[in-house]
Amino acid sequence: MEQPFLLSEVSLLSFVLIGAVALFASTLGGIGGGGAGLMIVPLLVPIVGVKAVVPLMAVSGLLSNCSRVFAFRHHMESKISMAFLLPAIPGAILGASIYSMLSAKALYGVLGAFLVLYIPMRRFMESRRLHLQTRGIAIVGGGYGVLAGNLSGTGAVVAATLLGAGLVGPALIAGKAVVHVGTSLVKIGMFGAFEILDIQLALAGFLMGACMAPGAFIARWIVTRMDLTVHTKFIEIVILIGGLSLLWRVFV
Repeated sequence: MEQPFLLSEVSLLSFVLIGAVALFASTLGGIGGGGAGLMIVPLLVPIVGVKAVVPLMAVSGLLSNCSRVFAFRHHMESKISMAFLLPAIPGAILGASIYSMLSAKALYGVLGAFLVLYIPMRRFMESRRLHLQTRGIAIVGGGYGVLAGNLSGTGAVVAATLLGAGLVGPALIAGKAVVHVGTSLVKIGMFGAFEILDIQLALAGFLMGACMAPGAFIARWIVTRMDLTVHTKFIEIVILIGGLSLLWRVFV
């Protein structure tokens, strides 16, 4: 059984390392629409314990994504974002409620396979001039909510769905940030209610989120100067890496 996480037991070097990686990951996530969780989780697990990672990331993700919403607010496409977020909320409530009961490896396997197969599916849809409609977005959103309540590093699913719905560039980053703010709030509430998230973890998440917040504005400066075709290809690379990383977790 894991020992409770104590912030006072984290060394200064660990604080500095986590803060630096968090800022870099937040900037990369702001450019690529995903990847922050995938980069930070391996660093956090030996420090806070595997069960504490998702609650901690919910707090830090709330702060970092609020900063992205503010940074990219002029590029917001609310209709598509809300079509994904609204069904994701009850899904996240369900996922957080059964957090300790589900097999993480099985979920990682399904999610990783989806992301790896997504790019050829999207290319096919693009060749036929097809986009995800509201019903399809909502179905994926509901399933994503359940996954997000249990796993970290699932942001590539949001990026893939919004890209398939036609959002590109800054609009995609803004939409993804809105989804994460909503699901993070739900997870924080549920983890707090089930006493999985305590004041020590919440404070650690707040500190990490504060380190991540400036990354949104660095990312905005880069994204608004990138060619949309280049940015879309970068998003696809992030999605593919995310899928392969999740599949790798099935075997380790």
